[in-house]
Amino acid sequence: MPQFPFQNPSTSQPERTSLTGNDEVVVETGFQPMPQQQREALSPDLRIDGPQSIRPPVLSELPVLSELPESSASQNDPPADASSDQVELTQDQPQQAPELSDSPAKAKSNHSAQQSRRIQQASRGALIESLRQAMIMVVTVAVLLVAAKFALPGIVESVTHAFRRGQLRAQHEVASASLRDVSLDSLSHAYQMVSDVAGPSVVHIDVQRQDVGKLTQLSRNSSGAPSILISDQGSGVVVDTDGYLLTNRHVVMGSQVIEVTLSDGRRCNADVIGTDPGTDLALLKVDADHLIPIRWGDSEAVGIGSPVWAIGSPFGLNSTVTFGVLSGKHRVVRADDQYQDFMQSDVAVNPGNSGGPLVDAAGSLIGINTAIIGDTYQGVSFAIPSEIAHRVYDQLRAKGKVLRGHLGVTLLEVPDQQLTSKSHLLRGALVGSVVGTDSPAALAGLQVDDIITHVDGEAIRSVVHLIQVVGNAMAGTKIEVSIVRSGQSMNFSVLLGTRPPALDFR
Repeated sequence: MPQFPFQNPSTSQPERTSLTGNDEVVVETGFQPMPQQQREALSPDLRIDGPQSIRPPVLSELPVLSELPESSASQNDPPADASSDQVELTQDQPQQAPELSDSPAKAKSNHSAQQSRRIQQASRGALIESLRQAMIMVVTVAVLLVAAKFALPGIVESVTHAFRRGQLRAQHEVASASLRDVSLDSLSHAYQMVSDVAGPSVVHIDVQRQDVGKLTQLSRNSSGAPSILISDQGSGVVVDTDGYLLTNRHVVMGSQVIEVTLSDGRRCNADVIGTDPGTDLALLKVDADHLIPIRWGDSEAVGIGSPVWAIGSPFGLNSTVTFGVLSGKHRVVRADDQYQDFMQSDVAVNPGNSGGPLVDAAGSLIGINTAIIGDTYQGVSFAIPSEIAHRVYDQLRAKGKVLRGHLGVTLLEVPDQQLTSKSHLLRGALVGSVVGTDSPAALAGLQVDDIITHVDGEAIRSVVHLIQVVGNAMAGTKIEVSIVRSGQSMNFSVLLGTRPPALDFR
């Protein structure tokens, strides 16, 4: 008898199924016996034998296929009494077979069409998405550009201010550290040494000049009446061991007698070698030996804020030293003076200081004290730069006068819309006209509407600055002129002529 092992989930012992007899199956399990009421409710064909016996139907009790009713033998056969129309319909069904055979091709065609439509819809969707992304990008870029237009200037300004603040803080920290190492005693000693270096070169000048206006009406009407001499005074500086002195023109102008008191106390008369109305400088000469000339300094190299000293004879007080700082450069006090190019300082300068030296921390000559605002010192004083004074000195010593350079053009201020420089402080000068055909400008090739931007590499600030540069270059000097013509930069070499005296306003 075959046996089939089973595993009961509630026990670890395998179950056996045994065939007893020909038509009875007994299944032994480990379940508990079924209650009596449930056994009575079961079908009589099922009997529970023993604790877990189930009696299936006996094979002899199952119906045989031959004994089934004829009506259930074939459910697809039509009834015998079917009408002739239904028979004909059944006979015509094979004629519809071709249509059924075409359905796979039509289904394939419909599937291809649907797939094509899906592809088109997907392509259209991708195109729309691309356009949407492009529009988002364009809008984003536009917003960024608009934001940059309004925000960038502020950002640049903030960065510039931050850079400047950083620079100032760095200067502050370096200066603070340096000042901690500076001794006031050594600083005072340095000031004294400056006076010791420059002081021996400074002279006091007494002037006597005739002033007819001081005479009374009676004296002027009387024949042979004596003229009245008035006294004036100023300062000067020795620039050469041969006895040459520099001072202001207005100190000696119209003088009858000029007496110079040297630093060692000697007194001697002085002669006027030449004067320059354009710069208010005069060159004197004394007959004396063992003079100590001052060293020439570089006025262009001295920075604003640098310490400076003035030495002179204010109110007749010889060898007076005052101290200050350089406050500015390239100042113009009177608009009608084309050759004014003053250095500004807060050094105390009073009547009697005119013509004296302005020196730097090395005791070198960087300027000639010339002017103040008002009758007495009010906190501002002006000096002629040593760069100009040196050129004038060379001309006066060689020729007795200054032959200023002449370009031969009329000049105009450059309008804002024609500026060639990014800085409004470097405007240049516009050529309004070229004088004649043989003027230095005409011979060099300059034309009307040229904008002169540089002379010998120096940037031109304005019309007055160009006149000063050309005039101080002196006649017979070749200069390099840079211009802008119709938007193009060009360079010309110009041999300066002599400026006609009629063009000077003094």
